[in-house]
Amino acid sequence: MKKIRTDSIKFNVIGAGLAGCEAAAYIAKKGFSVTLYEMKPAEYTCAHKSEYFSELICSNSLKSKSLNSASGLLKQEMSMLDSLVMSTAYRNEIPAGTALAVDREGFAKDITEYICNNANINIINKKINDIGGFIENTNDFTIIASGPLMTDELALSIKDVVSDDGLFFYDAIAPTILYEDIDFSNAYKASRYNINDESYINCPLTKDEYNIFYDFIVNAKTVQMKNFEEQKVFEGCMPFEVLAKRGYDSLRYGPMKPVGLTNPHTKTKDYAVIQLRQDNAAASIYNLVGFQTNLTFGMQDELLKLIPALRKCRIIRYGVMHRNTYLNAPAVLNKYYQMQNYKNLFFAGQITGVEGYLPSASSGIVAAINCVREAEKLQKIDFTANTVIGALQNHIATIPTKSYLPMTANYGILSALEKHIKNKSEKYNEYAKRSFQTMTQIISLYGI
Repeated sequence: MKKIRTDSIKFNVIGAGLAGCEAAAYIAKKGFSVTLYEMKPAEYTCAHKSEYFSELICSNSLKSKSLNSASGLLKQEMSMLDSLVMSTAYRNEIPAGTALAVDREGFAKDITEYICNNANINIINKKINDIGGFIENTNDFTIIASGPLMTDELALSIKDVVSDDGLFFYDAIAPTILYEDIDFSNAYKASRYNINDESYINCPLTKDEYNIFYDFIVNAKTVQMKNFEEQKVFEGCMPFEVLAKRGYDSLRYGPMKPVGLTNPHTKTKDYAVIQLRQDNAAASIYNLVGFQTNLTFGMQDELLKLIPALRKCRIIRYGVMHRNTYLNAPAVLNKYYQMQNYKNLFFAGQITGVEGYLPSASSGIVAAINCVREAEKLQKIDFTANTVIGALQNHIATIPTKSYLPMTANYGILSALEKHIKNKSEKYNEYAKRSFQTMTQIISLYGI
């Protein structure tokens, strides 16, 4: 770590989530003192429970490690930028097949300890309700990474600054259960297409059982949302009961698809399957994959009784819906995550319209890199759409043909390859090769 510089420049980061911790860590590594504002543990949002920073709310999975997915490539790009989130995730990895899943508490605890023990980071446990003061002092450079669960007061303050009504949507969390309660006479361990990989626990349903299960879901009582203007749900975090109402087979072709699995009890393919994923390092807690929900707690309890392998299970963390907030980014931000009208103010995380844990964390790195370069009057950096990081960076600044919607990491947002490659695996390898070349060149050129 570099010694603290004596420059008159002051850096602030609001929010100690994934994006905020990445931003603070980068600024500190560049030798600047940075003040990190976080309201926990004095106050919590409706979804946060832990006192630690970078608490994972929905899933404990950071998605695929394979370069056949943009998420896998994003992990590599972030590691090239010395990502705090990535190094911590790998230290706290737990079995999840080809996905990178982490022990929630261990992951958050390690990041918190790193931030708290960093001499260049000054932590202030304080709720920020007004960003006006951070803008007025031109020697202050601030990154707002308050997260989509920010307080109403802060949201109103941001609206005043961006002159935008803002957009609202909801996220949902899946329930978790205890491993010891699972009935393995009705369940089996296997990953899709690999019976020897026991990363997931599969809870099968026959056609008759699925019919009862489906009828219950589409008629089950949900929690009535309050004090929110409009319900907009990310496809990736859609409550499974909403998905179910799209049609009888929507779950069987979604989170309950039985493909790639053979039930060792029956030696046949099941009609539908609920998968459970390990949620902690001790493997004592599992979550229902794809079962984020807004059902009432009582309905969630009743639902488990319809799944033979889970009839004796008790829910230790119920699924809930919570509000997320994001900006109409193309109207107010440039591709450096910087406000168009206030050059000393940057945003990072899901509030910008990047969706998911790692896209949010990566935006924290990019915002911090460009915030520091703005402060030092250096050319800001576009990682370009040859990389996943850069493609997300450009997404938030591109005016859409329709309404602006959040975006997660995917190969569809990268710039097209120079040559057409039909084979998908070869195509993804070419994307990765180009990305690594681009990242290496940029890191070397700008001394990141």
